[in-house]
Amino acid sequence: MPPEKIEIQAENIDAAAGEIIGVLEDTSKGNLIYFKGWGGFGASATLNLVAQRLKSSTRSNKFDKVIHVDCSVWKSMRALQKAIAEELELPPSVMAIFDRCDEEDDFNGMDLGSRGVIADIRGKIFRKLLTSRLVVVFHNGSRRYIDLYECGLPVIPVLGNKVLWTWHGRFRMGLKLEDGEKVKMKSQTDIRLSASTEFEDELARDLLHEEALEVAKCTGIAQPDNINHKIVMECLIYRALIATDLKAHAPNYWICDGIIQGQDNASAWDIGNSLQRNMSLDSPVIGSDEAAAFFLHVLDESHVNRWNFTTHKELRNDNTHVLPPQVTSFFLYADELPTNTTSILLVGMFQHSQSSKLRVLHLSHCTFSFASPPFVHCAQLRLLHLDHCTNITDDGKHPSQNEDMSCFQKLWVMDLRYTEWYWLLSEKMKRLMVDLRELNVEGLKHGSISDFCGGRPSLVVLRVTVADPFCMENEDTDNQAHFPNMSSTNSLTTSSFITDVLSPLLESFSFINKAATAAKISSISFRGCSRLKSILLKEIWGAWRRWTSQALQ
Repeated sequence: MPPEKIEIQAENIDAAAGEIIGVLEDTSKGNLIYFKGWGGFGASATLNLVAQRLKSSTRSNKFDKVIHVDCSVWKSMRALQKAIAEELELPPSVMAIFDRCDEEDDFNGMDLGSRGVIADIRGKIFRKLLTSRLVVVFHNGSRRYIDLYECGLPVIPVLGNKVLWTWHGRFRMGLKLEDGEKVKMKSQTDIRLSASTEFEDELARDLLHEEALEVAKCTGIAQPDNINHKIVMECLIYRALIATDLKAHAPNYWICDGIIQGQDNASAWDIGNSLQRNMSLDSPVIGSDEAAAFFLHVLDESHVNRWNFTTHKELRNDNTHVLPPQVTSFFLYADELPTNTTSILLVGMFQHSQSSKLRVLHLSHCTFSFASPPFVHCAQLRLLHLDHCTNITDDGKHPSQNEDMSCFQKLWVMDLRYTEWYWLLSEKMKRLMVDLRELNVEGLKHGSISDFCGGRPSLVVLRVTVADPFCMENEDTDNQAHFPNMSSTNSLTTSSFITDVLSPLLESFSFINKAATAAKISSISFRGCSRLKSILLKEIWGAWRRWTSQALQ
């Protein structure tokens, strides 16, 4: 039987919470209640308020026990069961079982997301609650319907226990569920609550504000609520505007643009990565241009005119051809993808560069002089992304000894994709880019691991991606992928170790082979990389012989 649909006529979260509590306490209503919110917005904030009121000691409560479990950021069934156990304040001897089982699973190589509930603890939870009349408030961040009985909660209709739950929260609007899960939800749920989807901008603004505050609290942004809201919303809008393949690197852009800054003992990078984890950003709705336009309209965020996203065609139709001095992020995309053409980057675009606030520069399919790049005087740059960019001449000249190279001096992140500007990897530039913490290279024909990270003691993240050649207009190619030399020397011998080259601060190393041919790597050593947290080696196993990692021992 499909669930009963009830639309509540609430004008705000406070009123919605009151109506939902009435449904929960109505014994004639069903036991499993799903709340969608206002088109996906406000559901999580409403559930928080419902749980807060039900737990209030000043309120006459019809339930013996109120269990509030927020798994908006989904980890596993075991993590859900542990959150329930913590909510019930089970004794330390019981909680120690989680640690023991996790240690065993770590040893056996079981990934975190596959870890299921623990039968012994399920029994303890069930026995503790069997005689109680309870209500469970559950934020489900997974992509499937969760039967809380699996964790030990006695949510059995005959006992009169209630479950109020949602799939929405932290900007999770459109749902990407596993096959059959929506049908399962409809068959298991008794009541499907929702608020009217027709609401004024003022309510939409309040709902977005609440979603942003919820994310900020989980992220650890130590600012007043009004600043928290502003930071989270700016990050959300920024991410919606950038290209799909860059969204995974959104924290780099947030930080380099200056939206996120370090606070107290937390670095900007920690805050940015935490923000990315705590926002439900896999929704096809939240990452769309339409979503960005909606946020901009509702929030009246006129200050985002400091971000400039354009294409070559739009730029040609712009009679000014000048980047305003207040712009902090400039993205110039190809007209359409895939494309094998480039457009000349006009020198006059950056005529305000002496007073420029530009911090993020993303150029795609551009041609300009590598010897004197138009942006050379943009001294505040923190992120430089060059994708399929070419030199306007073939003379191989680079800025002279006396040339002002201030645009490279403060870089934190550099991303080179199919851009043969090897001077940026030279020893001279390594000495200049003393603050570079992340380097991403893809599709380069030449270079060694020493070029990429040797002499870069500040490097924290290194990503190397090998790909088949991309043929630019009027360019010949041998259609053979060029692998960077992964040895610590400039020889082509692949039997030597990568030693004394990687930065001691390195936390993340990735080597990805997208080419049709196999990579020829015999060994890698991460000796001295005591901070290493993440290693990704993809599509290289055809020629892999051994891998040594003293850093991980």
